[in-house]
Amino acid sequence: MSDLTVKDSSEKITNPMWPRLIVAVVLLVAIAAAGYWGWQQYQLRLAEAHKAEIQAEAIAQIEDQWGVRFMHVALVAEGGLLDVRYQVTDPDKAIYMFDEVENIPRIIAGNGVELAMNDDPHTHDLEFGFSYFFLLRNTGDSVQPGDLVTIKLGDLELPYFEVEK
Repeated sequence: MSDLTVKDSSEKITNPMWPRLIVAVVLLVAIAAAGYWGWQQYQLRLAEAHKAEIQAEAIAQIEDQWGVRFMHVALVAEGGLLDVRYQVTDPDKAIYMFDEVENIPRIIAGNGVELAMNDDPHTHDLEFGFSYFFLLRNTGDSVQPGDLVTIKLGDLELPYFEVEK
């Protein structure tokens, strides 16, 4: 007769647990990374919305007090000059922009350097709806394309203004 071996049903075949643990850990890490990335994106959107709100408020204040709307700041002359353009919305208010030294528009670079015109800028009659410009020397390459600068006019500031190339 042949010997038959019968397995005892009380014996259990054990599968190793480590592959399941590795898969679970990888999934948890992936979920945590995705959650962190999503939170970061949400925070960036909140910050951008806050900057846009502050900038819109400053634009309205400057337009109300000084009768001008700044349109752009761009580097020209191979980065040696800043071209600042503005549109006149109220000529009666805008004419006072160049009357006193402390009212002359200035650009404050991200590193804190203040770029300004000379104390006696050339002035002319300003007309409603016309666009005008002035040039500022980019002292020490303080401003680079893509930088966010602040336009200061009198006691008002227009922050987060991007420099174009």
